[in-house]
This record gives sequence, C-alpha cells and structure tokens, in this order.
Amino acid sequence: MKERMEVLDFKYKVVIFTFLFFFIISSLAPISGSDWTSYLIGKEGIINSINNISFNDGRIISGFLINFLAYNKFLFNLIFSVLMSLFVYYCNNLLGYVKNKYYYLFPFLGTILVSTFTFSYNYLSVTSTVTYTFPILMIFIYYMYLFKKETLIINIKELISLLLMAIYISLSSIHLSFIFLLGNIFFFFYFFKKIKESYKKYLLIIILQTICFIISMYFVDKTLFYNNIEISLANLSNYIDTIFSKNIILFLLGAIPINYYLNDKLQGHMYKRLLITLFDVILIFSLTYNFFYYSPVNLNLIINKYFGVFAVENWYYIFYFILYICLLFLSILHLIKNIKIKKFLILLFTISFLSSITIFISPIWDEGTNIIVVLFIILAISVLLKEIEIKIYPKLLISFVGILALYYLSLLSITKYIDITREEYIKEQLKYEESTIVVKANPIYLIWRYNPTNIFQQKEFKNYYNIPQNKSLEVKYLGIFEKIEKKVKED
Repeated sequence: MKERMEVLDFKYKVVIFTFLFFFIISSLAPISGSDWTSYLIGKEGIINSINNISFNDGRIISGFLINFLAYNKFLFNLIFSVLMSLFVYYCNNLLGYVKNKYYYLFPFLGTILVSTFTFSYNYLSVTSTVTYTFPILMIFIYYMYLFKKETLIINIKELISLLLMAIYISLSSIHLSFIFLLGNIFFFFYFFKKIKESYKKYLLIIILQTICFIISMYFVDKTLFYNNIEISLANLSNYIDTIFSKNIILFLLGAIPINYYLNDKLQGHMYKRLLITLFDVILIFSLTYNFFYYSPVNLNLIINKYFGVFAVENWYYIFYFILYICLLFLSILHLIKNIKIKKFLILLFTISFLSSITIFISPIWDEGTNIIVVLFIILAISVLLKEIEIKIYPKLLISFVGILALYYLSLLSITKYIDITREEYIKEQLKYEESTIVVKANPIYLIWRYNPTNIFQQKEFKNYYNIPQNKSLEVKYLGIFEKIEKKVKED
C-alpha cells in the first residue's frame, strides 16, 4: 500500500512539474508574429475582439480567443499550462498500473522532445496554439476522460461538459470540426454496446457537432475554399516533413517498440537481423539530415548541402514513413494486452490520422493541425514503452529530463532578456528621432517569427511598438550574435 501511494505521489508530482514548466516558458515567451496584431485588437476590449473575428476560415471561437488571449497573455499562459498538464495526467492514466513509477515521466518527456518548429509554432505562438493546440488537447482530454470512467455511461453534468467541449472544438477550426465529428461517429459505433444506456446523449453530441460543422462551413469563404479545392499529393511531403522530419527524435523512440514487434513476428526468419537493422539505420540516418530542426539556431543552409538523399520529397522516404506508421499500428495491436486501452489507442490513432485527409482536399489547411498526430505519437510511445517494460535508469532519466527543462528555460530566459533590451533600444531611438530604427534580432528559433523580416511583419511590428510607419526598420544581430551570424554566412 505504501509503495502504491509513492507511485501515485510521483504521478501527481509529474503533473505539477508539467504545469510549472509550461507556465514558466510561456510566461518567458514574448508576443511575436501575427500575435502583434491580435494584441492590439485585444487591447481595445472584448467588443473589438469580437468585431475583428475573421470568419472566412471557419475560426469562430478561436478567432475571438486569439485576440483576447494575445492581449491577456497571463491568461493564455495559465490555460495552456493547465491543458498540457491535463494531457500528461490523462496519458499517465492510460498507462494503467506501472511497476516502475518513472514511466510516468514519458508523456512529459515526449512533449519536450518535439522540434524547435513544433515548440515555437504549437506551444508559444498564441495564434497557432489557440487555433490548433488548444482544441486538439481538448480532443485528447475528451476521449481520455471517457477512458478513465469505469463505464461509458454519462450523467447530465458530464453531458453538459462534453457538449461544451464539442461546441468549442467544432467552432475553433474547420479541419478539427470535421476530424472530431468523424471521430465521434466512429466512437459511437465502436463502443455502441457499452454506451447503450447513454446512446441518446452521445447521439445528441454528434447532432450538435454536425450543426457546428455546418455553421463553420457556412462562414468559410466560398471563393477561397470551393474554387481552389483539389486533390493534391504535393502536400504529402509537407505533411510528412511537419510530423516526421521535424519530430524525428520522437519517432526514434517509437522504433523501440517497433523493434520488439518485428523481433516477435520475424522469429526464425533468416534475414530478421538484417531487416530490423535496415529499418533502424534509415531512421538513424534520417536524424543526421533532420536534426537541424532541433537546433535553436539556423543550421539549414549547412545541412541541406550534404544529405538531400534523406529529404522527404523523395518517394522512397515517403514510403518509409507510411511503413513506419503501419508498423506502429501493428505494434499497438500486438504488444498491448489490455483490450480497453488497445481499443482507445486504435480510436485515437484513427482520429489523429484522419487529419491527413484534409491536406489533400483543403486549400486552407495549416501545418498546425499536425500537432494532433504528434500528441498521439507521444501517447502511443509512452504506453508501448511501459507495455514492453523497457529498462529505466531513474537517475539518468531524471537528469535527462532536468537538463532538457533547463535547456528550454535558459534559451527562453535569453529571449526574454533580448525582448526587454530590444524594447528599450527602440524607445531610445524613437526619442532621438532616428529615421531608421535598428531592431535587435533574436537568433534563437524558439519564438515564432520574432524578427520582423518582411513587409507585412514590419507593419504589424511598427504598430505594436508605436513606431511611425514612415520610418524604416533594420533587423540586426548585435554583440556575440552578430559574430555568430557572420561566421555561419562565411561557412
């Protein structure tokens, strides 16, 4: 009993640590990119935030929240941290009984093993986080809450909560509205025997979702959407790049349970070792090409010269990604013994990869939608690693998690310092009425579009910092960062 309490205590400590980590990093992250405009809209009040909602892309609720939360950044930080900690909490619930309490670190570790692109775009940008990450986290929380229940029978209070969640998700993004609606239809039929007593309530949720989806489609710009709709395979490389290449370390972890599956299935096969090694080698070499996605500074110019053979544009690399996903699915079927957990993972797998459909048919598809697949991969790998009872060295694991956390906190602390000194430097130049305003550039890529490098960003930037539009901007690296930039260009 005492040992069990220690395990539960550790589980809740991980959740608290998750909340504190994401709250601190989001607090350190400054407003940037399209958030500058949203901040100024939100600054004028709630009515102005409502009046400036852009309905033509189906972002009804999220359109308001972007404006409101960009200005009320503290509230954004709080909501984001709560949702991330809830995601980790429910992931750990899905792990079930654990022999080693340190398995509970896997979901949190997965959330910080994403690429710099994913981190900046889906965690720290208010616009994309509110549009995509918030509702996608809610989708996972929605289903994992149902998994936690002993039965799938829901009472009136739960029904109201689930209805509100369904409305919010369905009116946040046209793509997620479509994915979530299909997901709940699958859920309804997949678990129909278990929801018989509450099937009318679940049906009510689906009906409400359908209405919300129709509303979203009504507001979508018909010229933009219908006139440009086409089946496009060109987006496939971009899709794989966002999910696979830009989060390659997560997929390396996923290769561990896949190896267990292949080892079981290829028993006695004379080429077993060769086939498994070949599968792993391709993944490892993919890391050599794609690790620059994890770099906090720009290494793209250097790396692209040498490793084009592992670029996702190549048909064989696309084939490898499809093979990987199929093997991961088969690993779930083979390695997970608990029928309930297996069913829920299959459901979440289906919902997550339904997002793939939208990239082929939607002209307003955005890479931010792909965070749904990344979060599923984090969940699936956590469950699979626990299921195969991978050996853990507690001190090593805790040290690794601690170093990664400090790494992000350090980089974002530097970013915060640059942001403060940037604002002071701008004010100083405005005081002396300089015709060209020098803007301190941030070389750290953890903040989405922090440096105003194009004409549209510069306009938003000037409004945010109260810089007259007739003044020109010069984005410049200063101090040690200027020397680094020159060195990279010379190389």
